[in-house]
Amino acid sequence: MKKLVINKNKRLIVYIVLIFLCVSFAVGLGLFINNSKSKNILGVWWWNNKLDASYLDFAESNNVTEIYYYSSSFTEKTSEFIKNANNKGMKVFWLTGDCKWINNFSLLEEKVNNFIEYQNVSQYKFDGIHFDIEPHQLSNFETDKINLLTKFVELVYQVKNKYSNIYIEYDIPVWLHDKISFNNQTKPVYEFIIDYSNKITLMSYRDSFQEIYNSIIDELNYAISVNKVINFAVETQDNLEDDITFVEEGEEFMFEQIKQLKNIIPQNYGVAIHHIVSWVDLKK
Repeated sequence: MKKLVINKNKRLIVYIVLIFLCVSFAVGLGLFINNSKSKNILGVWWWNNKLDASYLDFAESNNVTEIYYYSSSFTEKTSEFIKNANNKGMKVFWLTGDCKWINNFSLLEEKVNNFIEYQNVSQYKFDGIHFDIEPHQLSNFETDKINLLTKFVELVYQVKNKYSNIYIEYDIPVWLHDKISFNNQTKPVYEFIIDYSNKITLMSYRDSFQEIYNSIIDELNYAISVNKVINFAVETQDNLEDDITFVEEGEEFMFEQIKQLKNIIPQNYGVAIHHIVSWVDLKK
């Protein structure tokens, strides 16, 4: 009888261990798949909504997965663009932003309410909102920096609480390391923005993989610690400082730098290119 009880206990322990190992494997596989997907993100800003269909074909042929599409209003043309992009396997996020919103939340609310109305009636919907709200564009930023950065964080917090059912992401510069106090916490601005958003895109505009890596490492490590995905972004526009844009080096060199960067970044990231028109010009 004692041997039978012992054998039953042993079998029970074996079953528990097997279940634990299966669950651990499933969780690990899920994290691996999630991180693999995040590494496949290739986004592009789309500031001009009057471009012809060749630009969308270009995006598809270059494996773009998501578009940040600017529009000041929502029309049938908006719906048609989303339909065509979706049919090519690309997500579309509404691109909008104004630094004035930092001092006037009601202006943002008005815009987002228009977005919600469009989403409610349109068959072809945005996948979320991609905010480009840059506090450093305010005229008094240098003289009132900490106050304005705190207001920016407060705005992001308000957006999260009021529009929790909308997927929302933000463009931010790589230098938001000033510490502020908000919501009973004191820490760098970028940590608050990562906490209160679904995703951020770092405007890491440099023309070498090492410089990009150096500029994003703090944000990347924090994003990994809170299981968030971030994009790092590259610039292709002309008439900028040489070390900011890839316009002098060309597209092939740019993607070689991106490849090298991917080799040293562990997880939780995507890539974004600014912007579709200058990227097409870069390829010519």
